[in-house]
Amino acid sequence: MKKRILFLGFLLMVFGLKLDAQTLKNIHRHNQPVLRIPTHLIDKVETAEVNGAQVLQVRQLNGYVSEIPLSQIDSITHSEGESIDPAQLGSLRTASVMGVVTGPSGAAEMNAIVRSPYGGEETRTDPNGVFLLSNILVYDKLGYITITKPGFHQGSRSFLPLETGSNRVNVQLLPMTQSGTFSAASGGSITSGLLQLTFPSNAITLNGQPYTGSVRVYTASLDPTSPAMFDQMPGELLGGLNDSLRLLRSFGMASIELRDANMNELQLAIGVSATLTFNIPTALNAEAPATIDWWSFDETLGYWKHEGEAVKQDNQYVGQASHFSWWNLDVPGTFNEFHGTINSTDSNPISGAQMVLISPTFGSGINYTNSVGAFSGRVPKNQDIALTINLICNTTNDWASAFSDLIISEDDSILGSYIAELTGFFPISGNVINCEGQSVITGYVKMGSQVYLTNETGQFTIQTCALGEYVIRGYDTSNADSVMASVSDTFQLGPDGINIGNLQTCTEFFGVVSDNDGYIYPTLHIGSQFWMVENLRSSSFANGEPIPNITDDTEWSQLIYGAWCNYNNSPVYDAIYGKVYNWYTTVDPRGLCPTGWHVPSDAEWSVLREYLGGYIEAGGKMKSITGWRPPNTGANNESGFSGLSGGSRSYSYGDFYNVDDNTSWWSSTGNTTADAWYYQLYYSNGYADRYSFSKRNGHSVRCLRD
Repeated sequence: MKKRILFLGFLLMVFGLKLDAQTLKNIHRHNQPVLRIPTHLIDKVETAEVNGAQVLQVRQLNGYVSEIPLSQIDSITHSEGESIDPAQLGSLRTASVMGVVTGPSGAAEMNAIVRSPYGGEETRTDPNGVFLLSNILVYDKLGYITITKPGFHQGSRSFLPLETGSNRVNVQLLPMTQSGTFSAASGGSITSGLLQLTFPSNAITLNGQPYTGSVRVYTASLDPTSPAMFDQMPGELLGGLNDSLRLLRSFGMASIELRDANMNELQLAIGVSATLTFNIPTALNAEAPATIDWWSFDETLGYWKHEGEAVKQDNQYVGQASHFSWWNLDVPGTFNEFHGTINSTDSNPISGAQMVLISPTFGSGINYTNSVGAFSGRVPKNQDIALTINLICNTTNDWASAFSDLIISEDDSILGSYIAELTGFFPISGNVINCEGQSVITGYVKMGSQVYLTNETGQFTIQTCALGEYVIRGYDTSNADSVMASVSDTFQLGPDGINIGNLQTCTEFFGVVSDNDGYIYPTLHIGSQFWMVENLRSSSFANGEPIPNITDDTEWSQLIYGAWCNYNNSPVYDAIYGKVYNWYTTVDPRGLCPTGWHVPSDAEWSVLREYLGGYIEAGGKMKSITGWRPPNTGANNESGFSGLSGGSRSYSYGDFYNVDDNTSWWSSTGNTTADAWYYQLYYSNGYADRYSFSKRNGHSVRCLRD
């Protein structure tokens, strides 16, 4: 630790020198910025001892102090030449953000990592896809979070932070779907949706070195005329141009990633470009300008950076890309801030209301209200903007218009207050309290597939459109590592609405546990059991001794002691599917699972299967909706178990097989001297089958709490 402090002291002397206003200080952990701040906003940087730990304190001119443990800092660097003057973003402060992360079908995505790049704060989505990040670093004019999950393109959301209350966002992750392959040596072309890509020969690198093998191309192109784009796109339609922020109107957008056979990231060589061709949607062709500004998304800062121009050729735009991330074709414009509240006719704030704003030249935009009915966003200047407020009818999951008006945007910020009313909508209200009877101010309720946030007094109000029986459940996210839930409350809704009283959150619903390697696993209450909902990745036993990593095929096939490997011996598969273990590892007296957890027995697996409806139904309820080979029959992940198709390793030849097709998990129960029981899911049906096979086979492991 003394060496680290001396090293930081040297760096701090260097950064005490006067640097220009376009310089950013970057404090890194694991090659990602934990804090990124303009140097002209910094008053002092020094080390200090806080609660017995050494921290780096970054004190701003506005008095805000960031404290970063020295143990989390790998390096401190600085960078020059941002696309905009950082003063445009305002001062750094804190804010909270709460949201819902879904996949392409609209189903909740659990265990997605939600991170604040500005301050390094991090959390995970729960089984309902919900997350809360409290007191993260934001700028006055820009908040930003990223969302990552193996098997998906990185998602993110930028927002104009509210002055008070949590900011509400929705994010839909897009799966990594292979669009095609080409030879790096000869180049090639790929077509995916509205996008075509053309790569020159000998243009690809791996870790900065020339790469000549096969290139897998993963793309996700978005339709700028679809309302779904606003949940799917990165950040928001906000770009940096000529030292200032600009509102953007998109004519085409896509994420592009290049990978080798082991999913290692590939890039274009320095000085080389690929040609990107976007088909312009028919509805936009008449408005599309002859040349259009060309932007890439800055995944560190959270806005789009201007990269040049693309040219219109018939009904297509053609541009050159020198690197790969998200790319966007946009017309920029100036904007005003738009703040306000939405309430019901009885003055109750409406959470989760959707606002659709349509301008004559900038198309549409979508925003959502938070738990107290508040919203903030940006609208184009000098426009007459049509505003529609929609409420969800959760019996059909359709939006219905509750208010419409014309907003005049001139040269100043807009402040509005609106009353949303729908004939035939009925209010449901209540409170979420914790086990001690205190109000849960950072919680939510779930009714059907919809999520509604609690306000600062723990109250919630839902406007629904049909009478009848409903089931609702409350959740307390005050401690993101241990989400608590109420029992499911069933009630009858009448024409006068209903106040259902208190939902008391006393049942542990979701948590996390870590192993000796530092991997963190989400855990979930399913029936009477508490399961990990990711496959084990540990390379050491519970007592800390290492487990042998056996890569040789022949050696694997002859083992009679515990061992592990990655599928295809490639570490890339580790984060998605976990490690592959032989059966001997599961019964080793040193323990495979973290303390307090164990490899489930055959009888314990049977309890889970029967709770989920027996072997014919259970598999579909255990399978993740994405990450399997089509048709992924029966998959709905109703249990939250989130099983992925991780494949196996053969006991006879040591070869690997069936990734994308099936997955299997060991039980700790032997059947014969040579065989043991395991459970298996398939892409082609919804069964959860039970088999006995060689103990030398390689399968995944899920742990069960003692």
